[in-house]
Amino acid sequence: MSPKNLRCLPLAAAAMVVCMSAQAEYTFADGKLRLSGFGTVGVSRTNNDQAFFNYPGQGGGADRSASFDPDTKLGLQGTYKLTDTISATAQLLTKYRATGEYTPQVEWAFAKWQATPSTTLRVGRIGAPFFMVSDFRDVGYANTPVRPPLDVYGQVPVSFTDGGDASYQATIGSATLTSTLWGGQTKAKYASALRSSGADLDPVLVKIRNQVGLNFQAEFDGGYTLRFGHSQGKLSVETASLGTLRSGLSGVLAGGLGAGPQALANQMLNDVTTTGQKATFTGLGASLDRDNIVLATEYTWRSIDKGVVADTTGWYVLGGYRLGTVLPYAVVSRLTVDDVNTSLNPQAAALGAAYRGAQGLINVGKVSQNTLSLGARWDFRRGMALKAQFDRISKPSSSNGLFLNPDASTASGQDFFNNKKKVNVLSLAVDFVF
Repeated sequence: MSPKNLRCLPLAAAAMVVCMSAQAEYTFADGKLRLSGFGTVGVSRTNNDQAFFNYPGQGGGADRSASFDPDTKLGLQGTYKLTDTISATAQLLTKYRATGEYTPQVEWAFAKWQATPSTTLRVGRIGAPFFMVSDFRDVGYANTPVRPPLDVYGQVPVSFTDGGDASYQATIGSATLTSTLWGGQTKAKYASALRSSGADLDPVLVKIRNQVGLNFQAEFDGGYTLRFGHSQGKLSVETASLGTLRSGLSGVLAGGLGAGPQALANQMLNDVTTTGQKATFTGLGASLDRDNIVLATEYTWRSIDKGVVADTTGWYVLGGYRLGTVLPYAVVSRLTVDDVNTSLNPQAAALGAAYRGAQGLINVGKVSQNTLSLGARWDFRRGMALKAQFDRISKPSSSNGLFLNPDASTASGQDFFNNKKKVNVLSLAVDFVF
C-alpha cells in the first residue's frame, strides 16, 4: 500500500464510523458465525516539537502538528461455533505500527473448548493478559479514557502470545472467581528511535520466549473487581544499532589496539546485549463501576535480569462520575525506572563514538515520567462515544519518558533527554463498535 493510501486510512475509518456503528454485531441465520468490529478515529497534538507523543513503540506520533497516528485503529472479529462446546475466533487489527505505517495484523486466532461449564481451554494466538483490560486495551469504546494509562500499559510492548491458556471459574457466595494459567511466546517490533546521526534506523525486535503466567480475578456484586497477575519469560532484544556498534569496533575486537581496549570493547558489547534474559511482570488491580461512579487502579512492576530494558514500576488511579450520557474523569499516573540494569565502564569512554553509541542504547530505557489527565466521554448514540482528553506529562532530566525521541544524537534530541520537560497533549477521539 502506498504512503498516500496509508495516510488516507484515518479518513476512511471516519467514513466507516457513520456506516458501521449504526449496526449491531451480526450473527448469521444458523447462529454459528458471529461478526463484530470496533475502531477509533482519534487526533492528538502537543506543545513540543522535539519528540513524538504516541503509544510506545509506534514509528511516529503527534507533536505540534496534529496527528491521527497514535490512536486511530480498526478491528474486525469473527467467531465460528463448530459444536456446542468448540469454537474458533479470529481478530484482525489495523493501526499505526513501528514501521510508520497502518498495517493489519492478526491479534487473535484461537480455538476454544468449553470443557465443562466452569473450565475453558484456548489454543492459538491469544491476547497477552498482562493487565486488567488486556483483552480490550485496543477497544476504545470499552475504556473510559482515550487510551489506557500509558504509564502502566506502556511497560509491555507486546499485545498477544502464541500459545494458549486454561481458565477455571467458580462462584463463592456473591463472588465469581476466575483463575487462568497461560503460556506461549511472542515478538513485536518497537520503534525506540527513527534515526541516529541522521541515518534511518529500523525498529527493534522484542522477543519473549517460554512465557508462563498465572492470573486471578474476583468479581463481586455491586460492580467490584479485584485482579492479580504474574508472568515470566526469556526476553531478547534485537537491534540494528548493536550490529552497527559491533562493526564499528571490529578492529578493536580483533585486538588491533591491544588487549586492554579489546577487553573494554567486549565488556561494553556484553553490557548492552539483551539475549534470553529472565523477565517478570506483576500487576495488581481493582475497579468499581456502580451506579454513576467509575473507579479503577493498577500497580505494576517489571523486572529484567540484565540488558538495556530497565526495571520499572507503574501505577495509575482513575475516577469518574456519570452525568447522564457524559462521564467526566481524571487520571493520575506515574512510571518510575527502578534500575537501568546495566552501566558502562568509564574507561570505555576512550572508545569514543562507540562508547557514546552504547550509552545511547542504555538511555532508551530511561523512561520515567508522570501524567495528569482530565477528560470527558459522551455516549452520544448507541455504540459510539466522543472523548476529549488533556494530558500534562512531566519527565525528569536524563529521561525520554515514553516519548519517541527521533534522533537522540542531535542537539534537539539531547536537549529533550537531558532536561526536565512538561508536555501538554490534547486528544479528541470517536470510538465505535459494530
